[in-house]
Amino acid sequence: MNTKEKIFDVSLDLFSKKGYDSVSLREIAEEVGIKKSSIYSHYPSKEAILMDILDYMTDLFNNDDLLNSKDLDLASTNDVLLENPELFYHNGSEAIKELLSEERNQKIWKLIFIQMHHNESIRIFFQDEILKKPLNYWKGFFTILKENGIIRNDLNPELLAKEYYCFPIYLLLEITVKYDDIPENCLDDFFNEAEEHAKFLLDSIKVK
Repeated sequence: MNTKEKIFDVSLDLFSKKGYDSVSLREIAEEVGIKKSSIYSHYPSKEAILMDILDYMTDLFNNDDLLNSKDLDLASTNDVLLENPELFYHNGSEAIKELLSEERNQKIWKLIFIQMHHNESIRIFFQDEILKKPLNYWKGFFTILKENGIIRNDLNPELLAKEYYCFPIYLLLEITVKYDDIPENCLDDFFNEAEEHAKFLLDSIKVK
């Protein structure tokens, strides 16, 4: 691991535990084992470190092989989506589970949740990457099910997306607030509960 990567990981660890505003460049440098002035060879400011962390997460969302596989592409013909929406959801859930299984990514989620009301860059990231894009995706998911007669025609896909998505976000907020280091069994419980909720919702709205 090179010095820039060490600065990245140490900063993320401190930000996720103490909050972005409570961490100084001097503290980061001490944890890395370098002089404060040496940080400027890699990052011009503390804000630049934060933006690198958020860019890292955005890049994961945009380029992760599982999250961006054809199996989860709403724009293409997807027999699994139409024949077994629960399985389609499960495939997406497994992709998110792999993403969250990495400690670095867990810390980023924690940082986002504890700082989104105190930092404009994090607030915008949360709105765009954590709320807007996933909600648009799930709105498309429910729209396809509605158009193909799988769920009731009187339902609003946008409201269904919010109803579906708010529960896993609540669960994730709950565990990131409770733990500094999320236990593996806790993540398993999170995904089991989220899938149970998704199955319950789909069963409630399907055309009988």
